[in-house]
Amino acid sequence: MFADVPAPAIARDEILVKIKSTAVNHLDLVKASGTARQILPIDLPWIPEHEYSGVVEQIGSDVTVCAPGDAVFGVSEIGGAYAEYSDVKPSAIARKPSNLSFEEAASVPVAAQTAWQGIFTHGHLEKGQTILIHGGAGAVGPYRRTRPHGTVCRAR
Repeated sequence: MFADVPAPAIARDEILVKIKSTAVNHLDLVKASGTARQILPIDLPWIPEHEYSGVVEQIGSDVTVCAPGDAVFGVSEIGGAYAEYSDVKPSAIARKPSNLSFEEAASVPVAAQTAWQGIFTHGHLEKGQTILIHGGAGAVGPYRRTRPHGTVCRAR
């Protein structure tokens, strides 16, 4: 069932984003199916989606990293990007590059974060080291440098 939900009121350290585009993520499909409800429960009313792009509508009094009108993209920790508006923390957004459409920018956060975590957080790649990634495909694939027969990533 669909219902109108009011725009969230933001706190001093939050940003209100008018959502322009979202990306469908595998986690959202699993959560919506209910197959993982023991670890991913749904509290109703539930507004799905985590990845989004949009325009800053309003900023809290403590926010200094962006201004109303800025094009941004990001990921919501609690979901809700299928709504018209989302309240987010400044650490959860970035300015949208001008060479990306809103649709393209909405597809970036989870895949890029997955690539970064795999290479740097879990792989511990450090300056001067090189790794070879075989079969880097799917949504994460575009976030590594392409080379024939694998990908070479070098820490800078």
